[in-house]
Amino acid sequence: MLSFDEKIHLLQKYLLIEETYADSYKGEILCIIGDFEKANPILAFLEKLPDEESINQFIDRFTSRIVMKYDPELESLGDFFRDYVEIG
Repeated sequence: MLSFDEKIHLLQKYLLIEETYADSYKGEILCIIGDFEKANPILAFLEKLPDEESINQFIDRFTSRIVMKYDPELESLGDFFRDYVEIG
């Protein structure tokens, strides 16, 4: 079982990898999250993710959803991220 600190580190590390068009949004996700520290409430979603693979899959699904559904004229990327975290 990963500690919360390990999950934060793995998330931050994965957000630095950019190989596809969808990955190009990872930099913006880094900015939305801001501080990669336990006290940051945005990172609470990591509690539900048990391992590195699930963290990576979460980000991959989110970046794919950005490409397919995000409309910057209707909402901010930060709001889109918060909706994804809360609703899925």
